[in-house]
Amino acid sequence: MFDPTIYDNLKVVFEGALYDLDRAGRILITGRDDLVNLATMSRSFVMQVEKPENATCVAKMELSSTLVDFASELRRMRLADEVPGSLLTLSFELPERMVPQSPALDEHFQAVWGEVADVVHERLSPFEPNPEQRKREETPDGMYRITLYFKGKIDEDNIEDVVPLLEHFITSLETIEDVGNSR
Repeated sequence: MFDPTIYDNLKVVFEGALYDLDRAGRILITGRDDLVNLATMSRSFVMQVEKPENATCVAKMELSSTLVDFASELRRMRLADEVPGSLLTLSFELPERMVPQSPALDEHFQAVWGEVADVVHERLSPFEPNPEQRKREETPDGMYRITLYFKGKIDEDNIEDVVPLLEHFITSLETIEDVGNSR
């Protein structure tokens, strides 16, 4: 048996809270990854969710931790100004057709998340490299992704913030769905 790390404790709390929201019918969990990268000795935990009905957006919560975090926590060996913890990233994948709504979505994301996370908007579009085929075929719709990179690591001191954070996560998902369905 081992002593759970910061990452382990946070993972259990996030996972339990998300499954509670799924059981309450507020979200639908559509994916779960619990990965260990043996090359870098890092870990990541990803849960993918969407609204139960008429979903146009897929949202993901990712918690990650590195070997440096693990070693500094267990062996109390620290790099200068490094404290052990986990990184949190939230992302929202929408159809590319929602790009024109990006100013309204950015306003929401900056108001809700701007103080604690960097908000990054990305547009990913497939294209046909062959000019002859490009003219003949319509390319499928691409993707518009909004990613929140939290500015600092989190640890057990943030466990009480998990449920309110997930409430904001769901509110953001609902805002995206409202904007997408009002077009």
